[in-house]
Amino acid sequence: MIARSFFFALFLASLFLGMPPAQAAEKSQRYPQSDPWLSTILGTPLDERAPYLQDIPTRLIDLEVFPDRQVPDAFWYNDRLRSSLAYQEGKAPLIFIIAGTGAGFNSDKMLSLRSIFYQAGFHVVSISSPTHANFVTAASESRAPGILRDDANDLYRVMQTLWAELKDEIEVSDFYLTGYSLGGTQAAFVSKLDDEQKTFNFSKVLMINPAVNLFTSVSLLDSMLEDNIPGGAAGVRRFLSRALDKFATVYSKGDFVKFDHEFLFNIYRGLPEAPTDANLKSLIGISFRISSSNMIFAADVMRDAGFVVPKGYVLGRNDPLDAYLKTLAYISFATYLDDFLLPAAQERDPALTRQALINGSSLRAISGYLDQSQKIGVMTNADDIILGTGDLDYLRQTFGNRATIFPHGGHCGNIDQRDFAAAMTRYFSQP
Repeated sequence: MIARSFFFALFLASLFLGMPPAQAAEKSQRYPQSDPWLSTILGTPLDERAPYLQDIPTRLIDLEVFPDRQVPDAFWYNDRLRSSLAYQEGKAPLIFIIAGTGAGFNSDKMLSLRSIFYQAGFHVVSISSPTHANFVTAASESRAPGILRDDANDLYRVMQTLWAELKDEIEVSDFYLTGYSLGGTQAAFVSKLDDEQKTFNFSKVLMINPAVNLFTSVSLLDSMLEDNIPGGAAGVRRFLSRALDKFATVYSKGDFVKFDHEFLFNIYRGLPEAPTDANLKSLIGISFRISSSNMIFAADVMRDAGFVVPKGYVLGRNDPLDAYLKTLAYISFATYLDDFLLPAAQERDPALTRQALINGSSLRAISGYLDQSQKIGVMTNADDIILGTGDLDYLRQTFGNRATIFPHGGHCGNIDQRDFAAAMTRYFSQP
């Protein structure tokens, strides 16, 4: 996996060179990078990272969420949801971690968070994002990710199923919940659901670098690609066409490239000269676009929606995927919303409008809950690139002293930095 990720990264590199309220905790840190684009790509320098523990007692779990679900032969490698448990000896708190957009349970950020929380004395359950193809195939009821309440229901079902399997194997003193990026946003919706159903009664919940509005954030990410590839729309098509020639080969073998910090860092290392801001934004945009293509492809096949693969056509495990993946790479998340997600949601609620769908996929949709629930906190960066106009102020005002805001780090670039890691563990350990 690492070798293929590095090879593909080098291939891509060759293709183109107001004051806050007093109650909000604005944190200083030793993070050395003030450029949010570089922070997002490069992450934390080695000498500033929290200690990383690799040798952790871990059980890999293949979970059957829907026993009666028939998975298409094209997804023979995705019929069960993959997740993991890192376990302590003896009784300890258990923390669920939800991955960010398109990321799996074993992405590099998830492994960093597992190390941080395991060393803090927690059992750690790592769960892939509902936007990851494995989750779409094996654990999404609607098989159309992107509606936060639906995704929260799917995540909660997975957590309940995992706990039913694990409860006789480990001793748990308390339950916590966290997630980063979109996983952080989803954690708030899962917390609200748990307050209603009370399976876990989470004592504390932490959103790490959350999106305030899903569609604001994904629109920003889409624009990073579309606005920064030379040659306009034609340039984007040429760039993506060549990139997908390599990606389709990896995808068809079921061996997914991790489109995350490791992927971006390897591309950056392969650039022959110092990149411009436009280059950096393009790297982030291509990572998101191919990751979202992965999600949309899984959703299309699972629903037999006819979005890219012709309706009624049964993909076999050896069928070439190049043409489908190239087509998908040109599809923005806004197109997915309009032409796939909204019609799928309207099958259940014909009165649902586009704006209502967008409004519902925002933390503002549950502002009343977030205002009054003292167990939910947020930790982010003032220069997070996925926050839109007014989003940072919303987090400050809504969470007050439950908000910890660092000045730099971009989007999750400092997630394993010592100060950030210490603040996360301190949040869960303090009364």
